[in-house]
Amino acid sequence: MHCAMIQAGDLQAIIGDTARDGIGGRQYCGVWSLTSKHRPFNAFGNSYAGLIPTDLRGRELALEQPDENTVVLTHSASPTYPCEARAVYRLTPPYYIDHELRIRDLHDLRLPGCGFREVAWCSYMNCPEDPQLRFLSDGQWMSYLSPRHGYGSQIAPGYVPDSDLEVFPPREMRGNSPHPFHWDRITPRFDRPYYYGRLGSMALMHLFGQPQWLRFFCSPTGGGVSLISGAACPAWDFEWIIPSADYEVGRDYTFRMRLVYKPFVSDDEVTSEYENVCEHF
Repeated sequence: MHCAMIQAGDLQAIIGDTARDGIGGRQYCGVWSLTSKHRPFNAFGNSYAGLIPTDLRGRELALEQPDENTVVLTHSASPTYPCEARAVYRLTPPYYIDHELRIRDLHDLRLPGCGFREVAWCSYMNCPEDPQLRFLSDGQWMSYLSPRHGYGSQIAPGYVPDSDLEVFPPREMRGNSPHPFHWDRITPRFDRPYYYGRLGSMALMHLFGQPQWLRFFCSPTGGGVSLISGAACPAWDFEWIIPSADYEVGRDYTFRMRLVYKPFVSDDEVTSEYENVCEHF
């Protein structure tokens, strides 16, 4: 079984492994499809996916469905990628996806020259009329999308001092290794660990735990060509940074977040949704 459909409340989702041969080949695990009774149009690109953990992306996975509302994707450590990873996707009425990723590295998986371990997720959006992310910055709601892929792509938390943020190796020091597109950080910071985007009349909210390690990043073209003439589909992504002081081979790390997909009401409602759930992280 390579995918399973789950339904709860307003939502229907298809969770799948990497068997589907999408535009970029067999790599797009996670939420293959997310629809709502209020918008029966896939929120994520039909040849892509959403909530793709990069520790599972493009890898051989096992899929199980422990109950009617939950799907689990598991990667067993291998010589090519020595990380045990388990991703849980659970629909909770009326309009939530509760997501958890647990990893354990059997070898050091920090990138060369980096004093941190990255744990990242990608979500390739399906033709939003407005491709921008919205988050609180200096007490005001800010709408933002990077100007082009790889430039101005990362937003860091304002509540973490600059001296405590990870330092990225300069592009010229990476040699033949690709420079990750999300390492170009902008000056504005986010105030609180959540953001949202608009899909028609709907809001897609991302609510997070582990705020010290959280980073947002985005791309205006990551989701490929849009059905809207002359437009592209964005990527609305995020990651956790595990500093070297907290990183150990063989240690379990668990990350949790909640995706909310419901008709948009107001910015304040996004804050209310976070405050309702943050105590559970």
